[in-house]
Amino acid sequence: MKKPTDLPGEKISRTNPRERKYSDYIELLSDIKKNNEFSKDFPSLKIAVLRNFTVEPLLPVLEAEIYLAGFIPNIWVGDFDNIAFEAMSITSGLEEFEPDFILIFNWLDTISPALTTQFILKSKGEIDEEVVRVRQVYRDIEGSLRKSFSVPIAITNFNLPVDSTLGILDSQDSDYQFHTIQNLNLQILLDAKSFADVYILDIAKIFAAEGYLNAFDSRHWQMARAPFTQRAILTICNELGRLFKALRGKSKKCLVLDCDNTLWGGVIGEDGMGGIKLGTTFPGSCYKALQEEVLNLRERGVILALCSKNNESDVLEVLNNHPEMLIKEKHVSTWQINWDDKATNLRRLAKELNIGLDSFVFVDDNEFEINLIREQLPEVATIHLTGNTSGYRSLLSSFGYFDSLTFTAEDRRKNEMYGEAHIRNKLESESSSIEEYLENLGLEAALGIPTISDIARCSQLTQKTNQFNLTTCRYSEGQIAELISDKDSDVFYLRVKDKVADLGLVGVAVVRYRELEAQIEAFMMSCRAIGRGAETALLAYIANQSKSKRGSHSLSAKYLHTAKNESLVRNFYEENGFEKVSQQGEDTNWELDLRTEEISYPAWIKINES
Repeated sequence: MKKPTDLPGEKISRTNPRERKYSDYIELLSDIKKNNEFSKDFPSLKIAVLRNFTVEPLLPVLEAEIYLAGFIPNIWVGDFDNIAFEAMSITSGLEEFEPDFILIFNWLDTISPALTTQFILKSKGEIDEEVVRVRQVYRDIEGSLRKSFSVPIAITNFNLPVDSTLGILDSQDSDYQFHTIQNLNLQILLDAKSFADVYILDIAKIFAAEGYLNAFDSRHWQMARAPFTQRAILTICNELGRLFKALRGKSKKCLVLDCDNTLWGGVIGEDGMGGIKLGTTFPGSCYKALQEEVLNLRERGVILALCSKNNESDVLEVLNNHPEMLIKEKHVSTWQINWDDKATNLRRLAKELNIGLDSFVFVDDNEFEINLIREQLPEVATIHLTGNTSGYRSLLSSFGYFDSLTFTAEDRRKNEMYGEAHIRNKLESESSSIEEYLENLGLEAALGIPTISDIARCSQLTQKTNQFNLTTCRYSEGQIAELISDKDSDVFYLRVKDKVADLGLVGVAVVRYRELEAQIEAFMMSCRAIGRGAETALLAYIANQSKSKRGSHSLSAKYLHTAKNESLVRNFYEENGFEKVSQQGEDTNWELDLRTEEISYPAWIKINES
């Protein structure tokens, strides 16, 4: 039997995306075809590609990135330069394909020679009219697709010119070519935001990162209308892989850092406070730069933890007293600083934070420690800090482990919330019983239908919640908005607060109605809020609303088994009075007769319905 670290994709997934080669992806696809076990449990991901240039060289890498994201790729490619027809025609193959995701590749030379090869020949008025026309082409495509499909859409913007006929003069006036296309990209972004779940695949940024001459293949463009070099193809497909993972709840939640030669240069136990390298000059500046990026991730809502073989007092002294240290004790949600093996310590961190090990990214400079985690905890993502220390900061962000398509108030407070959990744990340990603890906690639950300002957080919960999630359904912001406005469905939210703090919006449920039956399509709770009866409060609210507002006679629900939700929610419906009506494998169907049964709100929770 192969070890997890021998499976296809393990080697390339550990490699910095900047160092991967086109041949690595071809080799990966070959290995996958030889290993039937690798993707047997992966769900399918159907990607439709509309294009006005030759995309075939991208497809092997795109297919491999989809596998690396944890899905089986099913890619449909539209006819060459036929985007408008396929987007607007119900008779096109796109409708029959029923995609999960639509990708639109537009190349500006094809869609508008006036803005590229013929720019110098046009008057300012003609250029302005052409910009309006291109924007309208994009809006028509996006609008037509959104009428027919509720799935996410990614559409390219345009690379910026480097060989303008005007030469150095081109950058000196906002009406010239460079700034005209730059402003067009901004307008395309603003237009995309007016449609739900339309995202920009930022070709301009990718060309800037790679360099135009390293990204554009002029020979293949002229010969086959294939504009991208292999380097650009790898970066574009990696961006798409990151997008797929963010949309499907594959993002990580917790960054676990070693200390010696990771947060600072040297070994604190040997070099002391004055001997470690940390400051504004090289090499100490490299570690300070890494800390800046760590704090940026923390601000985005990434949980920060430490796992170090050290004396705890030595590390805390650096955090609290070193004048160049940016990361302070207050920034760290929890730590395991001792001489135990790091696999054991990561398990302890997971238990304390109440999140799965597959939510962790472990960062260490020591190859032995990295390999230990890869062998004993293959579900933990690892980043090995190796090579020049000046690249550590970019290495931390290059994998895109923490990518998200939302950024909410709850994200900014995430680390504070885990600190508040320590206070609740202390209160529980001081109580004589669980009943006394819950009574003294002063819990309040607010329940209702999300407003526009709640939609981003509701979508985020569906994409990130894996443990307390009965069906693991994922919804984009646009899909949440559609469900709220649909007369045959409801979306319900749950907010929780207690005397320690406000936990914010921590629960979401989707309910559909058919005649006299209400069906719970999705039910999920943030793990930091479970175990206090709030999940029962949300279920009781659903039952009450289904009966009193919708006139439903029954409430049905499903439990779809996954490795992540088994321990928390397998018996949730049974514990709340539902009757099991069928079972297939580990998946179960449940029903509650609303005419004879009801679910009571927990007595220790103050309920506020809206």
